[in-house]
Amino acid sequence: MLETGQPHHWEVTIPDGSVIDVYDFPFTDVDGSPMILKMDVDITERKKAEEALVKIEEARIKEIHHRIKNNLQVISSLLDLQKEKFSHREVCKVSEVIEAFMESQNRVISMALIHEELYKGDKIDTLEFGSYLRKLTADLFGSYNIGNKDISFKLNLEQVDLDMDTAIPLGIIVNELVSNSFKHAFPAGKGEIQINLLRTKNSASKSDIPVSDKDCMGKSGFNYILELSDNGKGIPEEIGLESSNSLGLQLVNILVEQIDGEIELKRDKGTEFKISFIVQR
Repeated sequence: MLETGQPHHWEVTIPDGSVIDVYDFPFTDVDGSPMILKMDVDITERKKAEEALVKIEEARIKEIHHRIKNNLQVISSLLDLQKEKFSHREVCKVSEVIEAFMESQNRVISMALIHEELYKGDKIDTLEFGSYLRKLTADLFGSYNIGNKDISFKLNLEQVDLDMDTAIPLGIIVNELVSNSFKHAFPAGKGEIQINLLRTKNSASKSDIPVSDKDCMGKSGFNYILELSDNGKGIPEEIGLESSNSLGLQLVNILVEQIDGEIELKRDKGTEFKISFIVQR
C-alpha cells in the first residue's frame, strides 16, 4: 500500500459478531516519512438492515409467485365451469361460444385489474377497492359496446383497502352481476346500474371479537356491504340464487361463500344483490 500510494479497504467480522469497515489511507508526513491513517467504522446495523431488506424482497417475490399460481388455478377452475355449460350438448351456436369466451375474458380481466391497481399503489398486499371498481365498471361498459343504448352507472363507493383473498372474489362477483345486468336487464336499451360499497353501522372488526363469539355473529358481524342493483325488468321469480342454472349466479354463490359472506336477492324494483362481508383490520 505504501508502495502504490493507494488506499485499502476491507470488511472484518470480530468475535462478538460486529462487522467493521476498515480503511487504510497512505499519506506522507511533513518530514517526508510514509504514514498510514487507519479508520474503523462499525457497520453492523447497516449490514443487518441490508440483510433484512434482502429477506423482505425474497418474501415479496415468493408472494408474487404464489399469487400467480393461485390466480392461474382460479382461471383454470373458471374455464372448467364454462366447459361444463357445453359438455352435454351435441350442437352449440357460434354466438353462444363467442359469448362464453367473452365472459371468460372479462373474468380474467377483472383479476388482472386487481394486480394493476395493487402495483400502482404504495402497499404490497392491499388495494383501494373503490378505485378498482371504477376502473372495472368502465372496462365492462366498453366491453359490452353499449353504443346508442342509454345505460348509465351510479357509483357510491366508500374507501376501503382489501387484501387479495377478498378483492379477487369480490371483483369477479361484480363482473358477473354487472355483466348480467348489461345482457338481460334492459331490453329497451335504457336504464341505470348502481353499485354501493358501504361500511355498516356495526363495523367492529372480526379480529376484535372473542373466538368463542365468532360463530354466533351472524349478520351483525359483517362490517361492509356491497350492493349491486339495476332498474331493469328484474330476474324472473322462478330463478333463485341457490337453484339457478346460470353459470354466473352459481359462481357468485361460490365466491360469496369463499369470503365467508352472505348474499340477498331483492326483486322489488328491478334487481338488487346485497353482499355482506368482513374486512379484517
